[in-house]
Amino acid sequence: MGTPTVEDYTALRELAERYADAVNRFDAEAWGATWAPDGEWVTRTARTGREAIVADWTRIMSGIPNVYMHVYSGVIDDVTGDAATGRWYMGEFLNRAEGRTMNSLCYFDTYRRIDGHWHIQTRRLEALYRGPADLSGDWGKLST
Repeated sequence: MGTPTVEDYTALRELAERYADAVNRFDAEAWGATWAPDGEWVTRTARTGREAIVADWTRIMSGIPNVYMHVYSGVIDDVTGDAATGRWYMGEFLNRAEGRTMNSLCYFDTYRRIDGHWHIQTRRLEALYRGPADLSGDWGKLST
């Protein structure tokens, strides 16, 4: 298990921040650029390949008029060569047709460095909280 360097941690933190920034700007091209070409995104369903991932994200985002996503904190567990693992805690505030909601999420990730730049290889979402901002909604517990 390789300990991440400051440079790798910083680059992976920037990747998480670029991901959130693209969500906030509804920028499918920038969001898609955070993924490896053969990446896999696992929420309630799994999608494989950047094209399929971006297509489904675009469909989902079309039903969300406003969103603010932010990165809380993260841990990089391992960097070995051009592969890494880690997780990021993120929050998002959403305005949807059915009302305002808040989500606290944990993304369990693997990463791949391609041409000197880190990309998300796999991203598995687990919800820590979903519901109103007053925290009266549904709380979850991480599986790992």
